[in-house]
Amino acid sequence: MSYSIISLIFYLLFLHQTWHLCQYGGVRRHLLFLMISGLGFLISFAFWLFARRKKEKDISKQKMKKRIFQIEIIIAFIGTVYFGGRIVYSAIPYNGALSWKVDEFRREKKINFVHNNFFEDGAEGVLEDLDEALALPEELYIVNSFQMTYDETGVIQSIDTFLYGKDENGDEKTYLIAYDKNRDEKITVWTDGEANADYDSDRGLRPMLRILENADCRQQTEAWAKAGESKLYEIVYYGRRSFSQAEGLRYLPGDVDGDGIDNTTQDFNQLSKGGEIAGFEVSLHIPEEKDVIPIRYIMEPEYISQKKLNKEREEEQVEDAKGSGSWIIDRADETMYFFLDDNTGWRLVVTDAAAGSRFYELEKTLDGGTTWEKANENPFEGKIGVTEGLVFFDKDFGYAGLTGASQSESRLYVTRDGGKTFKQLQLPMDMVTELPEPGKKLGFTVEDYDYYDMPEKKGDMLTIRVLTEAAEREGIAFQSDDNGKTWVYTGERAGISLSTLY
Repeated sequence: MSYSIISLIFYLLFLHQTWHLCQYGGVRRHLLFLMISGLGFLISFAFWLFARRKKEKDISKQKMKKRIFQIEIIIAFIGTVYFGGRIVYSAIPYNGALSWKVDEFRREKKINFVHNNFFEDGAEGVLEDLDEALALPEELYIVNSFQMTYDETGVIQSIDTFLYGKDENGDEKTYLIAYDKNRDEKITVWTDGEANADYDSDRGLRPMLRILENADCRQQTEAWAKAGESKLYEIVYYGRRSFSQAEGLRYLPGDVDGDGIDNTTQDFNQLSKGGEIAGFEVSLHIPEEKDVIPIRYIMEPEYISQKKLNKEREEEQVEDAKGSGSWIIDRADETMYFFLDDNTGWRLVVTDAAAGSRFYELEKTLDGGTTWEKANENPFEGKIGVTEGLVFFDKDFGYAGLTGASQSESRLYVTRDGGKTFKQLQLPMDMVTELPEPGKKLGFTVEDYDYYDMPEKKGDMLTIRVLTEAAEREGIAFQSDDNGKTWVYTGERAGISLSTLY
């Protein structure tokens, strides 16, 4: 075999290994084969060049070698185009390991960290170093949080945050920032990512800087250090936050959002009446000491009464109910909402509770939830339990379901006057001729089927399944084509209980 053929084989092997590395990664796995094929190609190619210096006297052999050489050139060209194309394809985003390396090379920046002492340079020092290398936007926002740890002397040990903002041309810029002193003396920044930015002022970064300018982080750290409380400290910033307890909150004076308006409340004792304290806050804590209460520096805090919170939550529930097409439950107070349209709606409100069961009254709105009026103070005829569902098919005709805490049985109540009166639904169980096979195997009788699922309506047909319990799938089905005035047994019916979905 001539040196040219050997050289061609090694060349093609080298291209194949290079493509495989670019497509799937794994330098260690491919390194040996790359070295062997690359070295084999160079050596055989060198021998081929040396051999070419010898003149072939035989004319026929010269022609033969020339033809073989031409074929080898064609094969080499085809191999180069094929594997070269595959390598290029692997560099296209999401198409191979090479694409991630290209993306990393393009997006990853290493920033010299000069202002690395929190006590001396503050958090502004970090941004100063970043700005010098990256020309940061004037206004920055956090995606999730800004976290920074430092030791008892103020030397920054780690930084973890994701920032975004718009440059002077209005183009969005993102900065995924990571720093670990134990791994690298430089700050690593990945740019041009996806932040799903909404530019919410509550997540602005500037308030954090204003808070830290006025906070006594150094003094607090020194006090903890003297008490022997760890050697690593952390500040965490999430933007504007709400607190229902005053523990750890420390008031700082100042205009944190720069709007010139001071809505400050310093009386955190108001929280004893319920409600929340909301404001821009920076937490200082000891990561390794969970028992040490964090210091929560809060600037321009605002007290929000429980009444206002309830109103805001109610408005959210109303809007959710309007768009759901079914009933929804406010898990805070167990109120169940249902809206027929944007204006007409009903809600079952808990009036009393005992041992996991509740008493309800029905309220109705005709103005989209702005005002509510009592429609029925006793929709379940004095029975207690947990609401299974609430649905109206028009402004008058609807059903409300009530189940026990164990969900082993339930009742359905029907109204035909918009909720003013309800009557418990009684299905013709004496019409049942066949039980579901699982029920037969377990020895169930018709009397065991006492869990009424919420009705489904398709066209003019209403369907209700009766089960042995809420978690059961196989049940007895009844249907009505006259809005529930009469019901007909229709056999077995399988499905997922609607009550388990809401």
